[in-house]
Amino acid sequence: MQLNNFKRYEPENPPDEIKVQYFISEDGTDFYESFNSFTMKYKIGFDENDFVRTMSDDISAIYPDRLSIVDIETLPNDFDINEKWVYKNGKITRYKLTKNELIQQAEQNKFLLMDSANIVINPLQEAVDLDIANEDKKIKLTEWRKYRVLLNRVDVSTALDIEWPQKPV
Repeated sequence: MQLNNFKRYEPENPPDEIKVQYFISEDGTDFYESFNSFTMKYKIGFDENDFVRTMSDDISAIYPDRLSIVDIETLPNDFDINEKWVYKNGKITRYKLTKNELIQQAEQNKFLLMDSANIVINPLQEAVDLDIANEDKKIKLTEWRKYRVLLNRVDVSTALDIEWPQKPV
């Protein structure tokens, strides 16, 4: 069973004693009235871009606003709702990052690594500038500055083939 594109609505004669949000699919099916139609083990909610946003074995636990709902019998063995999954053509598959997304990820990683290098380098550089650094600190500063230069040279446009420099110990 699959019902697509649920949105909120107000039924014509809602029961006075029940205060809930109502949802209707694009074909006019009320969400609550459809519960018995979802007979398979798992119920999946996915958005307009096919990203899985929710999963439950209990249809009443799903908040369907702006989602399509489908029931399936099995999940991939490594399925984790906290990761990116796609429901397409009757199958759930792990989302594969696009090249642009991989590049963005590499840029973010480079920024974080540069930031952590700067956090180490700054106090070492101050100690050297103030002539209060021992020889070990001077060597450590040189190693971290070399690392930062190598890190700065990383070409993130080759996101799949990046060889990140090793952090000094």
